Amino acid sequence: MLCKLIFFSIPFFSFLIFQQLHRVPSYFFSVIYCLFTIYYCFIPKNNLPKILRKYRNYFKIGSSIAFSFIMIITTFPIGGYMTVPLIMPHSTEKADAVLVLASGASPAGEPNLSTYQRVIHGAKLIKSGQAKHLYISTGFSELNGFKEYYAVASLTKILDIPQDKITIFKSEEIITTATEALYAKKQLEAKGINKILLTTSNAHIYRSCLTFEKLGFKVLPAPSHNKITTVYADDNYSMFRAAMHEWIGLCWYYIRGRI
Repeated sequence: MLCKLIFFSIPFFSFLIFQQLHRVPSYFFSVIYCLFTIYYCFIPKNNLPKILRKYRNYFKIGSSIAFSFIMIITTFPIGGYMTVPLIMPHSTEKADAVLVLASGASPAGEPNLSTYQRVIHGAKLIKSGQAKHLYISTGFSELNGFKEYYAVASLTKILDIPQDKITIFKSEEIITTATEALYAKKQLEAKGINKILLTTSNAHIYRSCLTFEKLGFKVLPAPSHNKITTVYADDNYSMFRAAMHEWIGLCWYYIRGRI
């Protein structure tokens, strides 16, 4: 019974794992997995070891269900609805500073849509007078290095805000939300800043606020999306990926004591 369950579940759990990987590994492993699936499902049974022959039908059924599931989340805003419980109302209070968590850059080194939305929203908060200084946190990755930093630096040049009111964090220490919070703690604490308007996407806002609060910040949520733009995103698959990332991240951060 256990073997049947394993072979039935492999396609679905493989999809969940692959779609959480970074872009290049995700594509690479997805292609390898697809080739393996085609080989395993269509090669004559006699060419397979006994255990693979015995449970191949369960793998086929699981693969069909996983494929149908992918089609559903691509067609319908399932990820958007998964994000709704994570939404936090936008604060109207003033803070010591606005902290924007950037969200990557394109392969060409340009700000991706989420980064653009977050930075622009942070700029609006400064212009509205809710805070006097805009901090933007950019991350480092082995794949893209500091590409996110340079994309954000380029974007800030077109903001109608004096450059002396903008600070961009750049460090190899910034890899995850947890390390981002630790780095921001060191930088902002040195300037006597504790009360922050935290700007990120709705999917990410709940885990981010909990993570920063754990380190002693007084956090005012300032998400760059609302319920409509969260549910009805342009890319349903990416929205599902983001929602799954947050739900898994919440469980993992709770286990690690980060929230």
